[in-house]
Order: sequence, then C-alpha cells, then structure tokens
Amino acid sequence: MDASASPNDAPYQVVARRFRPTSFQQMVGQEEVLQSLRVALQQGRVPHAFLFSGSRGVGKTTSARILARCLNCDKGPTPEPCGTCAQCTSILDGSNPDVLEIDAASNNSVDDIRRLRETTAFATMQSRYRVVILDEAHMMSKGAFNAFLKTLEEPPPGVVFVLATTELHKVPETIRSRCQVLLFKRVGEDDLKRRLGAIAAAEKVAVPDDVLAEIAMSVRGGVRDAETALERVLPLARELGAKFDLAAYRALVARVGLDAVVEVVERLLAGDAKAGVHFARTLQEQGADEREALGEIVEVLRWLLLMRIDGADSGLVPLAGALRARLQALAAATDDKRLDAMVHAGLLGRERLRRLEDRGVVFEVAMVRMAEAGTLPALGDLIAELRAGGGAPPAGPAKPQFGAGARPAAGAAPVGRAGAPAAPPAAPLPPAATGDLKASVLAFLKDKPLLAGTLEQCAFQGPDADGRLVVTLQTERRMYHDRLASSAVQQDLARAIQDAAGRPLKVDWKLPAPSQQGVAAPPPKVDPGDATKRVMGAFKGRVVQVNPEDRAPKPKDPEPTGEGGGGDAPPWDDGAGSAPE
Repeated sequence: MDASASPNDAPYQVVARRFRPTSFQQMVGQEEVLQSLRVALQQGRVPHAFLFSGSRGVGKTTSARILARCLNCDKGPTPEPCGTCAQCTSILDGSNPDVLEIDAASNNSVDDIRRLRETTAFATMQSRYRVVILDEAHMMSKGAFNAFLKTLEEPPPGVVFVLATTELHKVPETIRSRCQVLLFKRVGEDDLKRRLGAIAAAEKVAVPDDVLAEIAMSVRGGVRDAETALERVLPLARELGAKFDLAAYRALVARVGLDAVVEVVERLLAGDAKAGVHFARTLQEQGADEREALGEIVEVLRWLLLMRIDGADSGLVPLAGALRARLQALAAATDDKRLDAMVHAGLLGRERLRRLEDRGVVFEVAMVRMAEAGTLPALGDLIAELRAGGGAPPAGPAKPQFGAGARPAAGAAPVGRAGAPAAPPAAPLPPAATGDLKASVLAFLKDKPLLAGTLEQCAFQGPDADGRLVVTLQTERRMYHDRLASSAVQQDLARAIQDAAGRPLKVDWKLPAPSQQGVAAPPPKVDPGDATKRVMGAFKGRVVQVNPEDRAPKPKDPEPTGEGGGGDAPPWDDGAGSAPE
C-alpha cells in the first residue's frame, strides 16, 4: 500500500503489516538462520519439517511466509522469489489455498490434527508445495502432538511443515527430533535503529536519532514491538515537526528516561529511601507504568553489575558518552553484593506488581527495599560473629533507619543492648575449664541423646593455647566406638564443641580398639558324613550351616522291634551334624 494514499482509498494498515519483509534481504538480525535457509534452497535439500523458535516479534512467521514463496515461485525453488508471479502474489495477499497458516493455540486438539492430516493427504491445487505454518505450536495438547508424530515424520509428497514457537522447551522431544530446529535471536539495537529510521524515511517523517535509539533499547530485541512503538510516535512527530524531541517522546509514552533513572539509582545506592519514595509518587502522578519504571531501574543496576564483573569498558553495556562515565563512577563506588541485592529486590517488586492491585504501595515498598538492600548484615555473617564471640544481638527489634546515613560507619564498634557497645570477644578457655566445657557441650546436646550419650564416654584434654582439644573415648564397647568412628558424628560433635567454647577449635579424636567380647567365633569346619553326601548328590545340595555341638541332634536309643529296626533319626543324620540344602 502506498503511504501517500488517501485514507478513503483502503483500510489503514499499521506499520508492522505495511512494512513486513517480503524477502530474506529485508529481514534484520537473523543472518545465521537466513543463510541456512538460502543454502538449503540453492542445493534443493529442503527438509519437510522446520521448527522456528525465538522470542516474540523477531521474524518467525514472516520467514515461514517467505519460505513458502521461495518454494512455490515460478522461478523456484529459489532463495530469491520474484514477488510478481501468480504464486508469489497469491501468497502475499493470503489467497493461495496451498499455503495454510493455522493458529495452534486455538486448533490444538486431536480432531484438529486429524483434519489437518486429511487435508495434507490430497494433492496441491495450484502450487508446487503445500506449506503448513503452525503458529504457537507449543500450545498443542499432548494428544495432538502424539497424533501429529507419524504425519510429521513421513508427510505426503510435496508437503512442508513450519512450526513456530516462543517456548521451545514446551515442544516435546519427539516433535523436535523430527524437525530442523532454527533458533531466531533477539535483534540488536543498531539493527533496530536502522530499520526504524528506514521506516520513518519511507513515511516522510523526521524522527530524531535519540528517539529511535531509545525505542530500540526499550523493546529488548523485538522488531514488531519496535515498529508498534514507532507507530505511536509518527503522528505526533509529523504534527510537531522540529519541536518533537526526546522529552516529547518520553512525555507521550510516560517513559522515565535514562537520566532520571540514573539519578534515582545514585540516590538508592546511597541508601536514600526518601528520594526513592518521592520518585515513585512523582511517576504515579504522571501516569507512568510502575512495572516498566521498575524495569528501567533494574536495567541500570544490571549495567552497573556488568561493569563490576566485566570491567568499566564492558561491551555488554550499550551506553556511551557522559552517561557511561557517570555509570562507571557509580560502579567503582559500590560493591557486587549490594548491586545483586538491589537487583533481586527490584525483580521481586516487578513480580508483585504483576499480581497485586495496589501497585502504588508495591512500587514504594520496592524502592525502600532497594535503598536498604545490602546494608544489613546477612544471617550467615551474624552467626559467624556470634560463634567468634562477638556482641550479643539487641533485645528487641531494631528500628529501621532510612536515608543516606543508615549504614554504620566503617570501623564502628558493634552495638549491643540499649545502644551500648557490645562486649569484647570472649577470651579462650583455660585448660582448667575442661570439665566446664564438657558440661557446656552436653547442655548443647540435650535434644540429641545419642550424641550426648556418646560424648559422656569421652574425656577432654585441653584446649591448649593453639586451640587444640583432644577427645578420648574411655570405653571399649563397640557401639560407642562405631558411632564415634563416623565422620558425620565427629563433625556434629566438633560443631557442638565449638559452639559451647565460643571460638574455633581443632578437635583430635582418639579411639581405642573395640572389644571383641560377645562376638561369636566362627563355627568349626565339619565334613559331612557318607549319608549326607549321598543325599547331597541326589538333590544337588551343598552344606550351608553346621550346627554347634550343643545343638546337634542326638541319636535316639533303638527301640526293640520285631525286625530289630532302628530309631526315628532321619536318613541323613549320621552324627556329623550337617544338613543338606
């Protein structure tokens, strides 16, 4: 459609549809994928099933339509369709009956796949190939995927399937293994800026470069999102002319802007929660989207973290000039842990903004938490300080103090109850306190009777000036020896000893050899008798146990019978005490 045509000539089409690429040359940011498709078309080795995966608005469906024209062009199959033949024009206007574009999100049942199989079983009406484009393929049901397997693996001649998805992990492996998977990446900001500039020039509208750059940066690699954002700018830019600038664009879209975001991040890094709350209220009065504003703050914090990790000149941060120098100074003045804590607080706030209705309160609380993130000691640090004999925690909950002075000064003494300085670290226990140390450890283990019972059988020697404590087991009972020989038990007891001592100790364990009392001696080896050997030979048996002498069956005295017969002993009881298996 001609951009200069009158509005009454035809229905208005948005920029994303009017400037949709019609050939691979017009695509931006997907060079690797397009090169793979071109080579396959040039060599005539086009697979019967493709799976295009990538985030929204990066060209998956558009590439599938271009591929359909490449396959069915009168000059094809060719990587460069002419765009003028009957096949190309019918595919462009959506009237070609052999190119089916199906929304898999709403046609996701087994019956829908059954109808699709029946459709593809017939020959094409006018084209060389029947191309079936399944958009949002991951929305198909499990039964539909299973019903589709055979057709996808062995389709009728002349049928090409193109599956497009934004969530590749939801597509079963059985489907992926039958397709050639092509991964579409997010488009770079420079490519987006050039494309937006070309569209603005085609529309004969002058849009400042800084506006185009901010649009490209805000859409996170989505071409369709960028074109939709430009659609909103074009009428105002055409109306204002030279007066349209970055400030006018930010006022139009209620965007905060990098300068304001960097300013508030600087205040938050200083612990100034008051500035964060006022910033949140100002944005709400201007009608800005709280989630997007918090996303911009998280993005700046992310850049600072990248500068800390990858260096001040990191290419991962898409900034230059005075703004980059300002971020470099902020990154040098902070630390990784604080930035990490602030990023997590911002991400948590964004998640809550999506689910909760009172967005203003959530936004303000998120700003307060970001200002205080990383200023409080971690739980692990507090435990380590207590174990090392540091000051006791306050008796009641600490009153939160917001503002730039919330963090304690470097080198300040820890504060204990009622604001008094904490007690100095406890002195090492003298050797005379060994009995008290054992009693303290047993008190620590009052809820663990097995460990306490084992430790009661031990004697303590030390600790000495080097913090070495010798623990000797004073019983030969095997149950205590086996329990204390376990490395896990030794670690638990050593931890309890250090907690009771209030300082790190090196614990050496001494275990006597366990007693052999009560351990049964192996039974003596006894050869089976002749009768037992005969039974073993008949039943393919073997000796599995020899009864001890006191349990060996005794032969009974023979009772007189008319035949002088013997007693009731079994035929294999030959006095050897063996039993066949």
